[in-house]
Amino acid sequence: MFKELNIVGIFALIAYPMILIALAIFYATSYQVGWFEVTLFLTGYYVSNITVGIGFHRLWSHDTYKTNKFVEFILILLSAGTLQGPALSWASNHFMHHTYTDTEKDPHTPLKYNSRIMGFLWSHMGWMLVGEGSYKSIDKVTIVKHGRNKLLRWQLKYYWHIAILMNTLVPAAVGYIFGTTALAAYAGFLFIGLGRAVQQQVTFFVNSLCHFVGTQKYTNGTSRDIWWLALLLLGENWHNFHHAFPSDYRNGHKWHQFDVHKWIIYLMSKCGLAWGLKRTAEVRVEARIAQTVEQVAKAHKERLELLKNKVEELDVVCQQKFQELENSSAGAKEKFWQSLSKAHYNLNNIRIQLQNHMKNFENPSDKIINAINKKLKKAENSLQKLYSDIERIKSYA
Repeated sequence: MFKELNIVGIFALIAYPMILIALAIFYATSYQVGWFEVTLFLTGYYVSNITVGIGFHRLWSHDTYKTNKFVEFILILLSAGTLQGPALSWASNHFMHHTYTDTEKDPHTPLKYNSRIMGFLWSHMGWMLVGEGSYKSIDKVTIVKHGRNKLLRWQLKYYWHIAILMNTLVPAAVGYIFGTTALAAYAGFLFIGLGRAVQQQVTFFVNSLCHFVGTQKYTNGTSRDIWWLALLLLGENWHNFHHAFPSDYRNGHKWHQFDVHKWIIYLMSKCGLAWGLKRTAEVRVEARIAQTVEQVAKAHKERLELLKNKVEELDVVCQQKFQELENSSAGAKEKFWQSLSKAHYNLNNIRIQLQNHMKNFENPSDKIINAINKKLKKAENSLQKLYSDIERIKSYA
């Protein structure tokens, strides 16, 4: 088992951030933490965020726009500083995720385990802590697509040299430039690094949280849009739209959707720093929405039908238990009749809810279905316990 662990990934994603947190606590107890340190933290966070969005994701993974070598070189340096692996490896893993979404070949599919908790942990960070993780794996398609890019090959060859430089000397230099003291340089190293580490975890929410909660307007599957993550992810939170139209330079395609990365790319295009911006025609978006609504409605109706069948099965067993109690001793009947009647009443209520939703809603929401499913599971568990108790007292009768 230990041979499968990715030691480099464990250090970069767990051990090093823990060291930074410990140092930050010691700093806070020894020196005053003010706006200077907060600004450094936010700088580390949002520079990393923007680098991931417009570099790793929309430039190299999906080729949603083109840029010149100077901008690409800056992104090469900054992306190494995020400690999320070489750009070629990042793009390769992301290509596999989109090509084989929710299948065994998806490197961070949330469906790897039956447990939602384990699936969440695996998709969030677990997949990077075993085997090659996200630091070495590069598929042939990415090699063909980016193999001739000398900057990307240079970053791959000297990745850890660049990454260490961008996480030590560069943030320390930023702190010194604006603080002009050795302590300011140390604060730059520490708080820019801490912001980068926090942002690293927030980026991973795109693979985990954005495949568990949120809305699915553009495509079926596990990907979802989470509007309330916009300030933290600056546009990567519109993940369902992105899975429907991965080649679009926008994740938030509507003008009012908070997508800082699309605005940066757009402004770059106005300054001559970006061109060839790919944009999905609105008619295609609307057609996809209609198709998805139909698919989701069908899936919801199938789930409701399964729940209805489960209720009917439980009701049959419940009726059998009523019959058994009729033929049992007076003590057994008195002990369980009221409880069984209450359970049967709850089951009938669930049946009525299911019938109403199947009749009155074309496309009942996930929230409604999950609520009914939760009630049904609770009723099933209580009935199973009741059935066991009945059998046990019958054996003593």
